[in-house]
Amino acid sequence: MADGKRVNRRKLLLLTLAGVGTSTAAIIGGNEWRERKKRKDAVSFVATDTAGIVNAGDLVSRRRRLGKTNLDVSVVGIGAGGLEALEPIKRAVDKGMNYVDTSTCYAGSEDTLGRAFVTYPGLRQKLVIATKWDPVGSTTKDEMLASLDQSLRRMRTDHVEIMQIHWLGGGHKSPDNGFNRLDNEELYRAMEDAKKAGKVRFFGATSHDGNRSKILQHAIDKGFDMILVKMNVLDNETAGIPALLAKAKERDVGVVVMKSQPGGGRIPHGFEGSKYSIFQANLRWVLSHPEVACVVHSSIGTDASAQDLATSAVQAPLSVNDRDAELLEQYAEALSPEYCRECAGGCVDACPAGVAIPQVMHLTMYERDYGWRRYARELYREMPAGQPTDACLSCNKCTAACPWGVDAASAMREAPKRLG
Repeated sequence: MADGKRVNRRKLLLLTLAGVGTSTAAIIGGNEWRERKKRKDAVSFVATDTAGIVNAGDLVSRRRRLGKTNLDVSVVGIGAGGLEALEPIKRAVDKGMNYVDTSTCYAGSEDTLGRAFVTYPGLRQKLVIATKWDPVGSTTKDEMLASLDQSLRRMRTDHVEIMQIHWLGGGHKSPDNGFNRLDNEELYRAMEDAKKAGKVRFFGATSHDGNRSKILQHAIDKGFDMILVKMNVLDNETAGIPALLAKAKERDVGVVVMKSQPGGGRIPHGFEGSKYSIFQANLRWVLSHPEVACVVHSSIGTDASAQDLATSAVQAPLSVNDRDAELLEQYAEALSPEYCRECAGGCVDACPAGVAIPQVMHLTMYERDYGWRRYARELYREMPAGQPTDACLSCNKCTAACPWGVDAASAMREAPKRLG
């Protein structure tokens, strides 16, 4: 018995077959997930498409069209957030990965790409580069064009295929509600000039905010060619991602997915010994959606084992003998009470000190799970408002208000030690 309910015998068997422990905490912690799943607002694990990921071979043959850009991109791409060494970039390209996602604010990653292009002649020609602007709502056209030129100099190239607007929503910039930065007319003048000069071919918008579906639908209405969106099994439905994908498909807007591994890929207690790879199952789940052209992950640019896992993952579709679907269901149940969906689902309103709880949780994830300590601390220092206060030491209102049971209060007490 757990929490007054009998544990389903079939689920216990599936956990055992996956090599996963059946701790009381894992069983009890997933109750809210199970209840929402019954109401069909959690996630569907049914594969909807296997195009491009079913034939033998390597990633060279795994290409999908990136919407109206007509760019053919590898189904797995290189996330450059932690990019430092040169050899892993070449190795990823040799594996068939041709899409790289970087940014002007990913410490040194553009310069690392530039050094790789000098070290390995011909490498640049094999890649689709997507980098980012990071403007506020009042940034001028000239400032954005200057940022573009700096990016091109760092990468030792005369153009990029895609320029994206970085991190819409979530309080990354102040003021930023996810929409006002998209309504800056200077942005569109900069886009027009950059395209006329041959420095940028296409433009995109990015968001991992709790309200990202509506934000990126607004970007689609504004005419952007592609979007980069956080998408994973834990908050796909509750974040409104199906509606976003439907609109992208209707407008032929390309979709690239980030943060496919919930919580930065953290493995919940009891799943460490699983004989099946949750990393691979998450990738296959994302690629089971035909609207998605590519999924990027930061480990692809740094870790040879992650490259090999990704290459192997796309050799077969999701739900081979239902293994992936069952594994992901149990994984989601276990991780759900540890995973902040950045939905501001009551915690922000409940906080008497005005702490920006979702943003602090996000930066904690960067520091703890991604290993981006310097970047997370820089962003924390630059937060316009909302850092945890001494009041957090004795307050638990945010935890009580979270509909998913996330212990946000403990995270707020720990954040100054990690990020301050």
